[in-house]
Amino acid sequence: QIAFIAAGFFFARAEFLKDVPFDPYVPWCFMGEEIALSMRAWTAGWNIYAPRQNLIAHQYRPGRLGLPKFWESVGRDSHRPNLNTRLQSYVIRRIKHMVGYPTDTKELIEKDGSGIVLTDFQHYSMGTVRTAEEYLNFTKIDVENQICHRMEWCNKGLLE
Repeated sequence: QIAFIAAGFFFARAEFLKDVPFDPYVPWCFMGEEIALSMRAWTAGWNIYAPRQNLIAHQYRPGRLGLPKFWESVGRDSHRPNLNTRLQSYVIRRIKHMVGYPTDTKELIEKDGSGIVLTDFQHYSMGTVRTAEEYLNFTKIDVENQICHRMEWCNKGLLE
């Protein structure tokens, strides 16, 4: 058992989509999708596993070759070059709220006039089998101090 889902390589039974439906309010999310998906799945009772050997890999070569990246398509396709930057600020805020960052509480989001970030949040939030706090303890993520501590079980392969 591991703590994080690799969004580019995971398989699950169809029930997963009922328990952890994809959040349509985080479009084109690249930074944060895996922590959000992992937390939601784990708190919904899903255990996360990974092979002990690397089976596949992908390269982020488009950037080095000067080719467009998928997250640039928002602005390119809409002919509004900065649209993705503005959209991502809302997406990241939603994920930080979900994870529990003290800088992104419901009160602060609403005070800033960014309440749209919370649209249908309860439907795409944590599960009810395990708590977000248990997940953060499991992963040794400290959102208060914004520190990720070493996961000895991960480094030594002790967790099954």
